[in-house]
Amino acid sequence: MNKKEILLANGTFNKNHEKVKNEKFLTAPFYDPMDIVQVKYEMLKDATEGSRQIAKLADEFGLSRASFYKIKEAFESRGLSALVPEKPGPKKPYKLTEPYKEYIDKYISEKPRASSNEIAANLRKDKGLKVSKRTVERYRSKKKLY
Repeated sequence: MNKKEILLANGTFNKNHEKVKNEKFLTAPFYDPMDIVQVKYEMLKDATEGSRQIAKLADEFGLSRASFYKIKEAFESRGLSALVPEKPGPKKPYKLTEPYKEYIDKYISEKPRASSNEIAANLRKDKGLKVSKRTVERYRSKKKLY
C-alpha cells in the first residue's frame, strides 16, 4: 500500500492537497500536503508565530479562515485527536420508536400505494421526525409492508 492509499483508508487524505501552497509542503519531503492532519497541525503551529493574517495563513494551507477557527477551537478543546476527520454520516444506528412505527403502519393501511419517500416526508411534517426514505424502506421490508 502506498501512502495515498493508507491516507484514504484511514480517512486522513486531504482531497484539496493541490491547494496547499505553504513553502515547507512544497520543498521538504517530510511534509505531505495529502495528509490533512499534518496540514492542520502545521497551520496551527505557524499561527502561533502570529506574523500573518489568519485568512492568508489558512489560504496558504488550502483552507478557509472559518475552517482555521473551527480547527483551532477543536484542537484547544480536544487536542491532537481533533485534527483527525470524523467519519461522515450518522454516528449511531437510528431506530424507529413504537409510536413512529404505528404511524407508518396506519399511513400504509390508509394509503397502501404510498412511497417510502412520501411516508418519510409526512413523518417529518406531522411528527417532526426527520428520517430517510431508506429507514422507512427497511422498516417496511421487515414488516413486509411493500
